[in-house]
Amino acid sequence: MTSAREAFDLYRAGRTAEAAALCERLVAAAPSVEAWHLLGVARLELGAAQAALTALDAGLALDPVRPGLLSARTLALTSLHRDDEAVVAARAALAVDPDNPPVFNALAVSLQRLGGFSEALAAIDHAVAAAPREAAYRAHRAALLVLLNRPAEAARDLEAVLEVNPSHPRVAGDLMWARRQTCDWREDAALDMLVKADLKLGRAGVAPFAALALFDLPVLHRRCATLSAPPSVPAPVWPVRRPGERLRVAYLSSDLHEHATARLLAGVLEAHDRSRFEIFAVSYGPETGGAMQERLRAACEHWIEARRLSDAEIALKCRQQGVDIAVDLKGYTQDGRPGILAHRAAPLQVSWLGYPGTLGAHADVVLADAVTLPPGAETNWSEAVVRLPCYQPNDGLTSVIPAPSRADMGLPERVRVFCCFNNPAKITPEVFATWMAILRAAPDSVLWLYAGAPGAADNLRGHARAAGVAPERLVFAEPAPHEAHLARHVLADLVLDTWPYGAHTTASDALRMGVPVLTLPGESFASRVGASLATAIGMTELIATSRADYVAKALAMAADGALKPRVAEAVRRSNLFDPVAFARSLETVYAGLVRR
Repeated sequence: MTSAREAFDLYRAGRTAEAAALCERLVAAAPSVEAWHLLGVARLELGAAQAALTALDAGLALDPVRPGLLSARTLALTSLHRDDEAVVAARAALAVDPDNPPVFNALAVSLQRLGGFSEALAAIDHAVAAAPREAAYRAHRAALLVLLNRPAEAARDLEAVLEVNPSHPRVAGDLMWARRQTCDWREDAALDMLVKADLKLGRAGVAPFAALALFDLPVLHRRCATLSAPPSVPAPVWPVRRPGERLRVAYLSSDLHEHATARLLAGVLEAHDRSRFEIFAVSYGPETGGAMQERLRAACEHWIEARRLSDAEIALKCRQQGVDIAVDLKGYTQDGRPGILAHRAAPLQVSWLGYPGTLGAHADVVLADAVTLPPGAETNWSEAVVRLPCYQPNDGLTSVIPAPSRADMGLPERVRVFCCFNNPAKITPEVFATWMAILRAAPDSVLWLYAGAPGAADNLRGHARAAGVAPERLVFAEPAPHEAHLARHVLADLVLDTWPYGAHTTASDALRMGVPVLTLPGESFASRVGASLATAIGMTELIATSRADYVAKALAMAADGALKPRVAEAVRRSNLFDPVAFARSLETVYAGLVRR
């Protein structure tokens, strides 16, 4: 007669599916704690977390304090995104096994998703202390430290991972990206080579979002996204739509609160034609309250709080609501949930606005325009490309608070002010060298930058000194409330865009305030948004064709006193800040997609 021992031997030999099948026969014939335990662990390893939880609960009914069962139950709940329950389960597991690194790691994951970043860091610290040479725990801590805006500490963890296990997934890319947060360009070229080599060999060498900022190679962006995509689930059979029904459109995001994406989208949501479209917001981000979240709630007929639901549960809820079009606004950006699309939330799934790259799987369509994704560029996209007049929506033009003085912002009087409020992680060595060439050619100028993470300003000043530019010519802006941030733009003469990941919302913020944005588009969508916005306002002279052209245009434009008034007038004449016009274009696209 077979036994749990035989099943365990199969499991240890890597024959997990056979072990699970044997355990299923064992528990059917003579249930035991050991068989339920191994069945749960095997199912969890096979990706069947819900079935694993059923087996583990059956084992716990026979032995409620068995440490292995309690630990595995924590991992299953975390895998299912049932984070409140996972935290309770982790506490129970740690009560009987207080030095369990996998449980501390899972606890950190769930606490992080619930917004308890400091508690999550304390939990992952325990895991690292208990297993200091386990690369996965240090890599997890590094990711959490980046979220906590402590990238220099994250880089030190990743350096340790690279030393302990150089083949750990994504370690070179994660280290390069963490260092980029503080403009630490040590070993940048070597890490870049490692990341590209991994991707060419079919290994996910870097997170898809970071890849967009690290290199301008759409073919590798697609490879990275495809390697990172969650596995697909078979699509259900969709009911036939009844003629004349309103189209049901669901917007999926964690950013439906005071966030850049929300500020872009709010006016469009308000402008949707309710006679033709039924609008759902599926929010899996924080319930912040506040004016913006309340505005978004009022703009949508249905608001689904989904933060505590698994990807599969969110997709199911969308299907139960009869959603025709699911619009993913996140992709692989922070807190994105691409697994929702993998579980098929709607017959038509659209990627738009939040992630300027291909998802590699699960989205049927990407919304772009003829500049961000020009004809011929579709090869590097898994999605069908549908083009709007301009891909980026914006809220309407409104008055803002008065501008501060230069002295308030630490800017000297009577000098030209070049500006870039992009995250410093977007500043590459090539971009910075180009900016330094501009400053050397314009000695009566300063460069006004967003301060970013701790350490970024000091490193950039050091790079300036090495380039022969006085460090005090770099002035740094601290975070500010959105209205104050918009108001301070008017002190700038010219915004200098970055590449290969350029300004997106930061570019439209500048244009809204009548400040010109000089951009240098590359091959990727992420590098071409500034050019798209310049085209939308009819000022293609803001688009450079090379680094040399960028330098020449920057010097000429900063000295052109008539440029800012021309930009302000072009913005007023355009539809760039007309959410009603954008909504009509978007609705035409939606209706056409459903007809097809």
